[in-house]
Amino acid sequence: MTDYSYINARIRGMKGRLFKTSEYEELFIMHDLSSVILFLSNSTYSRFILSAEKAGINEIEEALRRDLSDTLKKIYNIAEGDIKRLLEILLGRWDVYNVKTILRGRHINRTSEDIMPLLIATGALSESLLKELCLQEDIKGIADLLITWRSPYGYVIQEGIKEYKESNDISSIELRLDKFYYTDSLKRLNKNREADYYVYTMLSYQIDMLNVITSLRILKEERLKIYADEYFIEGGDAFSKELYKKVISEKGLDAGLGLLNTIKFRRRFKFTKEVFFEITGLPEMERRLEMGILKNAISLSFKDPLNISLIIGYIWKKINEVINLRLILRGKLVEMPESRLREMVVLI
Repeated sequence: MTDYSYINARIRGMKGRLFKTSEYEELFIMHDLSSVILFLSNSTYSRFILSAEKAGINEIEEALRRDLSDTLKKIYNIAEGDIKRLLEILLGRWDVYNVKTILRGRHINRTSEDIMPLLIATGALSESLLKELCLQEDIKGIADLLITWRSPYGYVIQEGIKEYKESNDISSIELRLDKFYYTDSLKRLNKNREADYYVYTMLSYQIDMLNVITSLRILKEERLKIYADEYFIEGGDAFSKELYKKVISEKGLDAGLGLLNTIKFRRRFKFTKEVFFEITGLPEMERRLEMGILKNAISLSFKDPLNISLIIGYIWKKINEVINLRLILRGKLVEMPESRLREMVVLI
């Protein structure tokens, strides 16, 4: 039986350093960006801030990025045996995120200096390897380099290049990468083992979310319909392929959202009926789904504190904290009303 006592003790210590509601309240009522920057410069994120006096929003966001990357790597390095295997699967989503971000960056001709601050080096692809990928001239170069490293993502990109050239739409390759990661990850899990089942459950939530977002994107971008069947990922629970096909056949976001407004879907993502009438676009829907997954991750962490569920709950809380702090920084930058900022930030 896997012993979680040491790593879970470390996780409990790390949980104690997460921002508390009282600290968020202080940030909400601050009148300007400089006050927020000073506050964060004196927080647990200060280890990645060279000078509090000279720090601007870019330096603070870089500190948030580095802290998240360092935290996830620390958890992985602490883990041993079966725990490390499961974390490798869970944290593999960041390799996909990084590859997708680099692809999109090259697609719109961004430099490596533009792309690197957006990456979270924590999976198989280290910071130095990500830098090498950022230096590639085009999508093919990125695929070729990944193939030389024996990364399966290189072959996935290679298979999507023809479609990409025809449409000049990088999202087609991004969707293929997502499908490969989740399909491959589910194959590596044994649902009859408790810890594996918890990881499987989290991947299943994410699959439902991706399939929903993909279907709503197809409603907006007609050209994606030709490959719609290929984009659907098996393994979700509340969003079947049948429902996926119905949504992409609808006309407009409101009609698509209407099909999602079922008891099963609402329970899955902790939605109320009213939520569907408040959503005005894809970014808002995506954030609402992320909130649902976060709530489920936290619920899972209470089920068995002597298993990987505690680690899962912490990882999602940490990611949410970084998202929250970036939202507060950007909100203060544009002088967003406090009431609106409170709506956007997710406190659990």
